[in-house]
Amino acid sequence: MGQVKKASSALSKLFVYGALKYGQPSNSILASSGNGTAKFWCRATTTQKLPLVIATRYNIPFLLNKPGVGYYVTGEIYEVDDRMLNSLDNLEDCEDIYTREKQDMNIGVGEGTVPCWVYLLQKYPEKLLSLPYLSSYENSTTHPYIMRHRRTHKHPAQDDLSYEAAQN
Repeated sequence: MGQVKKASSALSKLFVYGALKYGQPSNSILASSGNGTAKFWCRATTTQKLPLVIATRYNIPFLLNKPGVGYYVTGEIYEVDDRMLNSLDNLEDCEDIYTREKQDMNIGVGEGTVPCWVYLLQKYPEKLLSLPYLSSYENSTTHPYIMRHRRTHKHPAQDDLSYEAAQN
């Protein structure tokens, strides 16, 4: 049987919990077809407690890979193609800061779980664990998210994650 060739092969599921969520500052990245395909699939929650914190001078939301600490985090699942994942990997400074890994996400009572890609912070200074934990991220005037193009090269976000100087 001849198979129908689809423009984009397999779609993956991606769990977003921060600035990529709908209505948040970086959602335009998912919405831009130039980056690939992303279709909203459903809301979801992590199946394990994880610390979601806002860190660095740019107020970036980070999900720390420290299961059992913090809250069950709510976010959104998108169906994305490989091109979009590549765009996000580049954007999320994947090797420098995040690692993308598969985790089961809870999609609702009686619905069970679904494996999704999620960007986690593997290496981080211990001090991030003393920040307030969130169960859900919203950009706010108290901690305004600084878009990537408005950040300064003098202070890449990695610096804030590694240096020990007192934060203002």
